[in-house]
Formats: sequence, structure tokens, C-alpha cells
Amino acid sequence: MNRRLLGNVLIVILLVLLGSGIAMYIIPFSKGLASLHTVFGFLFVLTMVFHIINNKKPLFNYITGNRKPRFQKLQAPFIFSIIVALAFGLYFNIPLLNGVYNFGNQLRNKKLGKVETPFEYEVIELSNANGHHNFEIELKKGNAFQYPLFAIWLEDSLGNYIETLYISRVIASSTFDYGKNVDGKWQSAVKRRPEALPYWSHKRGIKASDGLYVPLNNATDIDAVSGATPTGNFIIKSKSDLNDLKHHKVMLEVNQSYDWNNYYTKDKFPNDDIYSGSGQVGQPSLIYATEVSPLNIKDNTYKIMQLIGHGHHSGKNGNLYKDLSHISTAKQIIDRVILKVH
Repeated sequence: MNRRLLGNVLIVILLVLLGSGIAMYIIPFSKGLASLHTVFGFLFVLTMVFHIINNKKPLFNYITGNRKPRFQKLQAPFIFSIIVALAFGLYFNIPLLNGVYNFGNQLRNKKLGKVETPFEYEVIELSNANGHHNFEIELKKGNAFQYPLFAIWLEDSLGNYIETLYISRVIASSTFDYGKNVDGKWQSAVKRRPEALPYWSHKRGIKASDGLYVPLNNATDIDAVSGATPTGNFIIKSKSDLNDLKHHKVMLEVNQSYDWNNYYTKDKFPNDDIYSGSGQVGQPSLIYATEVSPLNIKDNTYKIMQLIGHGHHSGKNGNLYKDLSHISTAKQIIDRVILKVH
């Protein structure tokens, strides 16, 4: 191809890409603008192929530094290394390098009247969990999220408990960092919390030595899947074995102390020894669930866990109460929960 013609085409394409790139940086998304930038991007690549073919010999000399001093021969590898490092930093979202992108994002959001709120996830990997199937539970906290406790477990399609995938360590051991106050200072101590996660504890169905279904002293069946209680958005990674030919359910129970409302007041159940006595109560625990089919496992499908009910307000039984009309802010502890099994 004629070099002069090719050069003029490249200049025009570069000017279009420059203009569309600047426009895309400062104004909100436009399909027409994005199409323009994309098409001319492909044209630029195609034109560059012809440019390289037409100038392969001088380009080879530029890159290799043929007949140049030793220092100048390192010029091309040095530039290449800088570009690779920059691309690597941008791709992996290194804050310093992504400042330019973030500034443009703020400009576009401002024009749309939006505010972008970044959030990070705490990853809790239960490395001692056993099984051939990997479970990833991603939870984004809601506006009412403070310091809730969690249990995640596996059931068969009929609702029979199979095993626990994750349990907050303080519930697994019944040992709380702020268990008792001694001379004005908090110390860790055993504290029985049957009201915390009653649906899970009754499903598990194992009584401790004091007759409660809440675990005590790191029970062996859940020791490998007990972990730190998340303090914000989190991803829990656990393992278990599934029958690839059967349907299963993944369940999650969450509870947060002292989140009373107009119905679940401090004196709602005055004759309840736990609710009006030793318990750290408020609104009852909430239960989320989703079904996992053999096809979901094969296709690595993401499933959204849905709120299906609540537990007993003081943990007296393991019933699932589907009437959520008296639940208010507790529904805002969780914004969303997404499950992936593979």
C-alpha cells in the first residue's frame, strides 16, 4: 500500500480516536460515541498491520537498535517494560495508576447526578473444610449491618441438614471476647446464646452438655468451618461434597443483637427468661435460602439467596416463621447474598 496514503489514513484515524476518547472520558456513556470509538479502533489496528508490513525493515532496526551503541539498543526493551508495568498496574487497579480513570469516572457521575461508593470484600477462606465442591458465598452488607453473626449450611432437597459450611467462631465455641466485665474491663468468657442462630442450631440437632443446641467448646463437626465473624462485605470460601444427580439447598442465618423495633421491644416478652433475661436480643434471626441443582453445579451458576423467614425470638425452637410483617431494619442487614458452587 502507498506509504503516503497509509500515513494520511493513520493520521485521520488517530484524530478521530483522540476526539472520541476525550469525549468518552468526560461525558456519560453514549452508544453512538462508543460505536464510533470501537469501529475506528478496529480500523486503526487494520491500518497498523499494513504500516508494519510496509515498514518492517526500518521498524526491525528501530527495535533491535541495529548499528547503534549498546545503551541505545536497550531503548526498546526499556520502553516495552514500562508499558507492560503500566498495563499490569491499571489492570490490577493499583490506586496511584488508576487515579486518572477515577477522576474521569467522577466527572461522568457528576453529570448524571450519581455518587459512586466503592466497597471492598473481606475474604474468609476455610482451608480446613473438606469436599470436592467449592462454595463461594458473597455478601454485600446493607445499611443496618453492624456486628451480626452468621451460619451457612447445606441441606438436601427435603430440608434435612447435611453439614455446616461456615459458622461464626464465637458461636462455635460460645466464647465471646466481651463475655464478662471484670472491674470495668471486658474479658473473654463463655456465654450461651441460644437466641442467636436458633434455626441452624436446631437443624444441626446436637445438644451440648447443658442441654442447649448451641455448640460448646469447638464441637468437632464444625471446628474446620468456624471462622472469624465478618465486619463488612465478605466472601466466604468453603467446601463440601454434593451428589451431582440431586438437588440441594444452601441456607444462611443471620442475627444482630439489640436491633429492637416497634414490635420487638425490650419488654415484648417479659416472661421469657432469655428474651427478657440473659439473651442479647432484638429482632429475631433471618433465614436466606437458595436451591442448587445438578445443572447449577455443572454450569458454575450464580444464585441469589432469598429471604424466606425468621427464627424464634429467643431460640426456644427451630421453627421457620414465614411471617415477616414485624421485621423492619433487620431486613437491611444484608443487601444481597450470591452463591456460586463449582
